[in-house]
Amino acid sequence: MSGNAKMQTARCLRALRRSLGAVSVALLAVSCLAGTDEARAQTDAGLKNHVLGIGNCPPWNAQALEVCYNSLDRVVEALSPRLDAGPDNLHLLINEGASASALKLKATELANRLGAEDRLIIYANLPLGQLEGDQADEANGFVLEFWADAKPETAASAISDGIWITAPAFAAILHTIPAAEVILILDTNDSYAVNMHLLDRHSVDHKDRPEALVSSAGDGQSANYSADRTISLFAKHLALALRETDGSLHDVMSVAVSGTRQSAIPICAALKEHQGETGEPAADCQQVPQIHDPEALLAETLLLPIPESEQKE
Repeated sequence: MSGNAKMQTARCLRALRRSLGAVSVALLAVSCLAGTDEARAQTDAGLKNHVLGIGNCPPWNAQALEVCYNSLDRVVEALSPRLDAGPDNLHLLINEGASASALKLKATELANRLGAEDRLIIYANLPLGQLEGDQADEANGFVLEFWADAKPETAASAISDGIWITAPAFAAILHTIPAAEVILILDTNDSYAVNMHLLDRHSVDHKDRPEALVSSAGDGQSANYSADRTISLFAKHLALALRETDGSLHDVMSVAVSGTRQSAIPICAALKEHQGETGEPAADCQQVPQIHDPEALLAETLLLPIPESEQKE
């Protein structure tokens, strides 16, 4: 069976499981293989893509506000046309507009709008923190730091006041949106912020919904800025890959991962040299983005061809 046929069969199996409930895998496989032409037609028709962009560079953090504007703008500007996601299917929350309350309102709007014919792709660029003391653990102790005019005294107080959102709570919000598929691109430090364990095994879950996660940095790693510190390093390479790479979203992500990893080497070397001068502990800046895609959603998400006007000569 070809790779394309395997993907078509996998999608068919997932669709049948959702619609038929507890049916034997063997019977589902027979149904899918028997209806190859119909499954191919359904696959070719595809899902309607929706893009949610989130960018938060709070005024008390080290980076300039423009970093989030630039990161979000370049990624979304390159991603939306490749996914055929027009203005009606594009949703942006940026800086002051990227508060926890704004996210909850947007999630409610999407929950009322999206369904079995829709795919949601989220690009989120925002700081990451941890709960204090014994509240923190590698699976559930991370906090997504949404907009605040001043830095809260503690992460716990920010959560109780509804300013920041824990990783499990963020996963729960995503699971209130009944899209057929969800792809989360998380541009922040440390891949454990919202991990596949939270997405797959959360108490609020679409049990049969396939989901994928792309993290801009690996476990314990920091996410670097570009050399001129005007954009996140991963956003820069993701936007470049979207403008230069044909094929699937997996093809694009693979190019972005490679570009980010290579570009991080000299940036990290310079950071470590500076940290050595100041005596500060060196951060793990050897940035290697991670792709978690157990059901090959990224490979199934085909992109529109690069317009001829943007192709390399």
